[in-house]
Amino acid sequence: MHANRAIKNRTSLLREEYRLPVFYFVLNGAFASWQSFFNLHLDRIGFSSMQIGILGALFISTAALVIPFWGMLADKYGNNRILLLLSSACALLVFLIGRTFSFHWMFVFVLLVSVFHQPSGAVVDGMAAGFVRENRRFSFGQFRMWSSVGYASLSLLVGYLVRQGTEMIFKVSAGLFLLLSLFNLFTMPRKPVTGRILVNFRSFGLFFRNAPLLVFLLLILFFGMAIAPLMQFINLYYLDIGASDSFIGWVFFVQAIPEIPAYFVVSRIVKRSGPEKVILFAIAISMLRMLGYGLISNPAIAIFFSIFHCITIAVFLVGVVEYVQDRTPDHLRTTGQALIWAFHFGAGLTLGNISLGYLRDAVGMNGAMLIHAALAFMILMGTFIFFRRQSA
Repeated sequence: MHANRAIKNRTSLLREEYRLPVFYFVLNGAFASWQSFFNLHLDRIGFSSMQIGILGALFISTAALVIPFWGMLADKYGNNRILLLLSSACALLVFLIGRTFSFHWMFVFVLLVSVFHQPSGAVVDGMAAGFVRENRRFSFGQFRMWSSVGYASLSLLVGYLVRQGTEMIFKVSAGLFLLLSLFNLFTMPRKPVTGRILVNFRSFGLFFRNAPLLVFLLLILFFGMAIAPLMQFINLYYLDIGASDSFIGWVFFVQAIPEIPAYFVVSRIVKRSGPEKVILFAIAISMLRMLGYGLISNPAIAIFFSIFHCITIAVFLVGVVEYVQDRTPDHLRTTGQALIWAFHFGAGLTLGNISLGYLRDAVGMNGAMLIHAALAFMILMGTFIFFRRQSA
């Protein structure tokens, strides 16, 4: 009996070990397929910079509410079930966005897709974090790196397909979301591992009553605002300095590829030196990237700074995940992941995109990069002081 149980557990372990990379690859490939070129599509169909900024902010703004909400549901009812619902809805809504050319209807569909799109990454992160916590021979980074593989591969592929028209990006993305739904459906465990009655809407009190953790979440919120030019608006930066569509596809490829080894290396560094130093390093490098972009108007030179995007994303994210997970109860691990997404990628990038919608018209993307670099410097100083006081 014990032998059979061990074999069953081992089979389950292998199944989860191989399913997580597929989830990360397909999900982030679907995201890259349309989000990497969405601003270019809006620019081509006649939307203004302010309208593009509003839609970008709208897409991210719901994260502060919907990511924690779906995170709690995933903790209670099972990550796989929630992911199936989210990816199925995204397949339909992304396809409809590709057939929309009115700002008002685009506003409606972007709002709807954000409700289902934003939480997906946090739900998969919750799966990986929980699996790693129960199986210490694995690391979060070795699973998370597959998101970079998917993002890089599809960015490069779609960069060439988009020459036939930007409408192509929505068909590719919708197809990948559908593929993710089918894979999840046919490999879903019969009995999900959940916290069940331990999770409820009062769970937030455990986080927000922890004053140091709340301050940390606010710091990553402001950092999310600062690095907004390095995220969705980076394609418009390259467009403004004369890059072609296929070149922009290469930009996203170059940005994502170094993240693959970064996830392995950073996981070891975090265990050795602690997440605080890793987080400070990531903020500093991101600040220097924006400073460099602000001073450069040659795409062939600017793409060099894309190599360090792995530090802005992978290094920072692994450090933040370790910092928050160490201060999160076991049964709220997905909710903890959701709060990272809500504060940093949600509220932070929302504010950043709103400011960029104005700054692009006022001072251009080069000027916007310099302004946001100054903001990143202030956040670097604030985070350094915060960590120093916590260690005192």
